[in-house]
Amino acid sequence: MSAAQRHVAITGASGGIGQALARQFAADGHRVSAMGRNESVLAELAATAPNITPITVDVADGASCAEGFAAAEAAHGPVEHLIAAAAVYPKAHFLDQTPEHLDDVLRINVVGVANAVRAVLPAMLTRNYGRVVVMGSLADMNPLPGSLAYSVSKGALHSLVRGIAGEIDRDRYPDVLVNEFSPGATRTAMSDYGHAPEEIYAMLLPLLTCGRDGPHGRFFQEWGEIRLGESWKGALKRIVLRR
Repeated sequence: MSAAQRHVAITGASGGIGQALARQFAADGHRVSAMGRNESVLAELAATAPNITPITVDVADGASCAEGFAAAEAAHGPVEHLIAAAAVYPKAHFLDQTPEHLDDVLRINVVGVANAVRAVLPAMLTRNYGRVVVMGSLADMNPLPGSLAYSVSKGALHSLVRGIAGEIDRDRYPDVLVNEFSPGATRTAMSDYGHAPEEIYAMLLPLLTCGRDGPHGRFFQEWGEIRLGESWKGALKRIVLRR
């Protein structure tokens, strides 16, 4: 990463990719706010590095989220980089779901992301510096049986990220960048195959270390950009015209 030591806030740091990222950012010398719902796991994580601060928070709850990010700022100053990685993947077929099932998943996977971004974006705009990376997925493109709620939530994130990015005045705030990143299949509680969680750090870093002319409101998977909804003709034209 760059020589600058940043305050990196990571939601979903209780396990999986979020926890791996917290360890790696801390190892690189950054100030890390490790945020999640499992207090004991976060405490164990914080014990591994003095620059990790554990913050118990429920991102789906607006008040809890605001309090958590206030605690993060009190500990390490304004959040400069946000990694919104909190998500759940409860598997249930549609007719087996309770009426609350979809609502619960959307509140964590979508509303939780909105709450986290809302908590840090005003200060980023004030300083004209910030990087937001929302951990996304292409699960919505071909929902697997039993993954309906998760797939719907990940589809909603595409619009959420593009919408937030589109509302940022690029002339006034050129150094505040918001993007969506999919790590692809990764070995976590959600999947038993794919990348090791520790492999995601290097893939994600370019979205944080890029300059103000970096991507904004775009979707990346692993090492490259994917233009959602782009036709093959549009892709061909872009490649030929190099834009």
